[in-house]
Amino acid sequence: MASRGRKRGSEGRRGDHLSRRARSEGFAARSVYKLDELQRRLSLVKPDDAVLDLGAAPGSWSARLLELTGGPVVSLDLQQIERIERAGRAATVIRGDFTDKDTINTLIELGPFDVVLSDAAPATTGNRALDTTRSAALVESALVLCGSVLKHGGNAAFKLFQGGDEQRLLSEMRQRFEAAKQLKPKASRNESFEVFLVGVGFRG
Repeated sequence: MASRGRKRGSEGRRGDHLSRRARSEGFAARSVYKLDELQRRLSLVKPDDAVLDLGAAPGSWSARLLELTGGPVVSLDLQQIERIERAGRAATVIRGDFTDKDTINTLIELGPFDVVLSDAAPATTGNRALDTTRSAALVESALVLCGSVLKHGGNAAFKLFQGGDEQRLLSEMRQRFEAAKQLKPKASRNESFEVFLVGVGFRG
């Protein structure tokens, strides 16, 4: 992710508060609270679900998922991730690219999954048009992956940088899921242009 300047005012204090809270609760990043809000609002993850976490580094979402489900949690990222443990269990950690054929085959062997989540973002360049295009491509790739690894009736949520592709991608998701919507969790920074596209009830 691109480095950000020091926050000021209420948003900076709020961001610092969430970061401190995450560390005090044993999570690597404040992003865990974005997942918490998605879960509170939509109950994406059920107690025994198998969950695939795309773009998992540094591991906060996977750590929370280990608390939310007694089923397997698979954590994938391009970066090397340290072992993720929580609630007396560990996630299966894979280093790889979910657009790569060999990685996809590995995920197929580990699946199928009840839920596919992605907090993945492209390496940002500072060029918003380019960054949003790359972000949309990641969402499209995650949607394609769902066709191979997500169970019928399963749920999904993908991070997207806003830039004009939201309605097109929502339309694609509505063709594949019983319902789909766009949300911006309160835990996202105010200046962030990220949203999440959420699909419930995968049609296969």
